[in-house]
Amino acid sequence: MSEKFLPAQAELKLALWQADADLVTSADLYAWLVDAGLSSDVAIRLHELIQKTKRVSGKVFEVGKIILIKIIEFVKAHPFLVMGAGIGAAVGAAVTSLIVSIPIFGQLLAPVATALGIVITVTGAVIGHNLDKKFKGVGQDIFEIAKSFFALLADVFNVVFRHVVTA
Repeated sequence: MSEKFLPAQAELKLALWQADADLVTSADLYAWLVDAGLSSDVAIRLHELIQKTKRVSGKVFEVGKIILIKIIEFVKAHPFLVMGAGIGAAVGAAVTSLIVSIPIFGQLLAPVATALGIVITVTGAVIGHNLDKKFKGVGQDIFEIAKSFFALLADVFNVVFRHVVTA
């Protein structure tokens, strides 16, 4: 599926991506990361990626910003795939650690447990991808609903706990 580019074509593609990156401010990207529900630590780490640049053919490209924009575009286009892979990875890691923690046999079963964890992660991604194909546009709706719900929940907590002082 990946295309082979001649050097001139690759530079043109990179220049077009840079033009798209110039239209998005780093503040907009940071706001999207925070609005997406990422913890502040993760948002700050990803925001640091924006500052990475690389000189290509005498021009400076914001490769970190381009990569982050492409990741965001992928997540927006395939929300169920991302969720499925994430849930599969969590379940796979849990199963792997449970198998490895078995006394005596756990270390012998570690390679099998690792393979099983990978299979569970891939299965979650495949199921998510199938859901993305069946329910186009639903991922964005779910994201907007979750964002509205958590904004409401934050407002409720702010009102309820406004006068609570922790010692």
